[in-house]
Amino acid sequence: MPFDPSLFRAYDIRGIYPSVIHEDFAYVCAQSFVKVMDAKVVLVGRDVRVSGESMQKAAIQGLLDMGVKIIDLGVISTEMLYFASGYLEGVDGGFVCTASHNPREWNGFKFVGKAGQPLTREDKLGEIYDEIKKEQRVRVDTPGTVEKIDLCDAYAEYLKRYVPENVPDLKIVGNVNFGANGRFVDAALQHLPSVSVVRLNWEPDGTFPKGTPDPLLPSNRKEITARIQAENADFGVAWDADADRCFFYDEKGRAIPGYYINALLIEHFLAIEPGASFVIEPRQLWATEATAADNGGTTVISRTGHGFIKAKMRESGAIFGGENSGHFYYRDFWKCDNGIITFLTVLDVFAKKIAAGGKVSEILDDWRARYPASEEINFVTDKAAEIIEGLKGRHADATLSTIDGVSPDAGDWRCNLRMSQNEPVLRLNVEAKTPEGLAVHEKDLVGYIESFGAKIRDDH
Repeated sequence: MPFDPSLFRAYDIRGIYPSVIHEDFAYVCAQSFVKVMDAKVVLVGRDVRVSGESMQKAAIQGLLDMGVKIIDLGVISTEMLYFASGYLEGVDGGFVCTASHNPREWNGFKFVGKAGQPLTREDKLGEIYDEIKKEQRVRVDTPGTVEKIDLCDAYAEYLKRYVPENVPDLKIVGNVNFGANGRFVDAALQHLPSVSVVRLNWEPDGTFPKGTPDPLLPSNRKEITARIQAENADFGVAWDADADRCFFYDEKGRAIPGYYINALLIEHFLAIEPGASFVIEPRQLWATEATAADNGGTTVISRTGHGFIKAKMRESGAIFGGENSGHFYYRDFWKCDNGIITFLTVLDVFAKKIAAGGKVSEILDDWRARYPASEEINFVTDKAAEIIEGLKGRHADATLSTIDGVSPDAGDWRCNLRMSQNEPVLRLNVEAKTPEGLAVHEKDLVGYIESFGAKIRDDH
């Protein structure tokens, strides 16, 4: 029976185990990576999911049967795969068995080429998908070899360069959502004795006993919000299960949108490297564009998605790139996303504010006042293309961008409406010059989309 086509997503592979994704798929997937990438030395790791060990074992067997050298990284965060691809010499990239923030019954694969090279569906990732669909299995006469490497110490040493100095006494609440990231955060915190951390869900547990390990879900914010308030903490930080996304909360327990973190980090990096460029996405961009321009920097707009952002980072030479979804990318980390570097960098910004007698909530309130913006609203619909096309005509007088979906800019408000790459979902983001204008245009756009029978998805 052919492999389920729903596995092949825009940026990676994901499916429910074992009905959709399974060990035979892992075997073929690993071999397909080798064929397309002409790989001789392959990195393999896995996240904490219960099915991860058998999936990784099957993938390694596929590689052994092709005669390649395997570097077994064990249980890792996704950013550790990127680190290994750049840090270790002579490797041809690899993959991690992970379904990121999806529920416990899912698994999948994320890939990387040499030294952080992104793979997109329009290029090498699409070729890997085509090879997988052939379902060909190879066994050579001389099997490959496996070398197990624990990169925790090397990664901890690497992270020292991002640890800020002169951090005042702080109390923060951290939540790793039962992923593998806790020990790497602990390694970085060894160099920050003034920071006290209240640890939530710190021990790895692939059953994810508190539900889907996705900090973007409003329901998943409740625990950390309550703990920040109870502990009288200075701020909070959370990661998704594979740790490539990072999220922040002020001392009141309010989630800080990734949009504002992007603008905050643009401001931070321009103080370090005047004239730098940044990769941003079109969902919301007034805050990021203006912050860069006001501080002597430039921005480059990319399609949303880690493969596209990474490619644009390489093309533009940008020092930093960011997505509203919590992915933050760094030129000096092989142009890849990294949740711990983000934590340490934002910690530096917040610490300076607190040392001067301020609060993190003042930072959030300032960004919200200057650049009012909605949270992303998702609609379930099979008429996404029709709705997007209709929006173009509905706001014909606005300046229209079609970099990713459609983005009408009317001067006092703008929005981005784009189709999901992976599911029948339409995603709406709105921003305006005033809170009142935001409320008016958000209501109007929701009504327009719902007139096609689309339903707001309950993301709680």
